[in-house]
Order: sequence, then structure tokens, then C-alpha cells
Amino acid sequence: MVTVLCNGRNFLDIEAIFLDKDGTLADVAAYLSRWGHRQAQLMQAQLPGTQEPVLRTLGLTAEGLTASGLLAVGNRQETIVGIAAAAAMVGCPWMQAMDLARTTTGIADRQCSPKARYTPLLPGVLDFLARLRQANLKIIMVSADSQGNLEEFVQHYQLHPFFDWVQGVSDHCPTKTDPRFLSMACDAIGVSPRRGLVIGDAATDLRMAQIARGFIGFLGGWQPVLSATDIFSVDSPAEELIACGFATDFSQIAIA
Repeated sequence: MVTVLCNGRNFLDIEAIFLDKDGTLADVAAYLSRWGHRQAQLMQAQLPGTQEPVLRTLGLTAEGLTASGLLAVGNRQETIVGIAAAAAMVGCPWMQAMDLARTTTGIADRQCSPKARYTPLLPGVLDFLARLRQANLKIIMVSADSQGNLEEFVQHYQLHPFFDWVQGVSDHCPTKTDPRFLSMACDAIGVSPRRGLVIGDAATDLRMAQIARGFIGFLGGWQPVLSATDIFSVDSPAEELIACGFATDFSQIAIA
């Protein structure tokens, strides 16, 4: 068991670290922007008038990608439903809109592949992973991305020595916020969620952390950097529910 320190917040008796991928380990903004614009173009080609509604729904504006928007934090099914809703707003029947959204997202995936190549490691990730491993902590990647994309990411950046388990969403557990998601990851390597610390950049990571020992919001994976209010609501502060810390750089997270 170790103590993890983050900008004045101490997390005691930690055995495992649960790390989000996109926006925490991986610089994903450029890839998501490219994917989202391609998706909107594909929808526009099939259903004129949908390009702008799709972009807005995904959280893509003239200023760039919204880090707390659907494309940045939603899972695959939520993204498909959002795209279908944008199509429905311009008069497309719902079932047709869902079919169109599923088809075009698959095409966008293929045209923007391989994802791992376009989502490089954020600065400081390798050093941070090495420090976690040196402290004999269990390290689990937990992501709303598909299992295949997680495994491809690990292979592409040769991260196998660092991770004890990687878990993406699946038919059995389609969202990170499902209470079973973190428990399934823990069961796979024999640790308790209450001995683990979640590190992520989104409200979904904070919600996942409700059964863990604590949460560190990583704010440095986007430009401009996030603020704590991008992760939790000021009307119901996360600190009232779970011990939280925030960091803009991995050097701000220490292990004792």
C-alpha cells in the first residue's frame, strides 16, 4: 500500500491506479476533431442539412472541440444516438436516423484509422507509469473506448510492461459509469475498488470513482487546460462525495 499525493491532497493505502486513456494518457483532441468533421461530412452527403447540427451535437465549434462535449466524453452508443438525434432534428425518421448514424460512424472509423497512431502519449506519461510501477502499484486502463482500441494503443506505444489489465466498454458493460465496470476490472486482477484511485479528465471518470478510494482530475490533456468545473458541477461539488485532487501535469502527482 502506498500514499499518493496531489497538490495537498493525500490518498492513503492505495493499491491500484485506474487510468483513463483519452485526454489522460493520450492526446486525443486532434483525432476527435478530424473524426467528428469527417462524420459530419458523411452525414451531410447522405442527408443534406445535417452537417452543422451534427457538429454542434458532437461539441465541435469554430473554436475547436469542446472538452466536456459528447464526442470527448461520450461512449460509442451515446455518440450514435446523438448523431441520430441531430438527423431527426432536420426531419429524418428516427429508425432511419439511427441506421444512418451507425453506418456513417463505421465509415468514419475506417477512414480515420488507425486511432492509436493519431493519439500520441501526453507529455510525462511514460515517466509517470514508470513511477507507478516502481511503487508496485497495480495499474489498470479504464476507458469508454473499445477493447480493441485499448489493446492497439498499448501495443503501438509498447506499454505492456506497465499495465496489469486494460478494460474498455463492451456489450456486457457499455459505459464506464455502470457500477459493474470498475468492479469487473478489479475482479480480473484481484484488487478492491476501495483500494484504488481513479485518474481521469471527465465527469464520467469521477462518477466511476464513486466506489473507489478517491479521484484525481487530470486537467492537462487538453488545450487550453481544463478547470475543475469541467469535471464536476459547482452546484454539487464532488469533494462532498469523494476525496478529489486536481493536477495539470503528472509531476504534480507524487508517490510516497
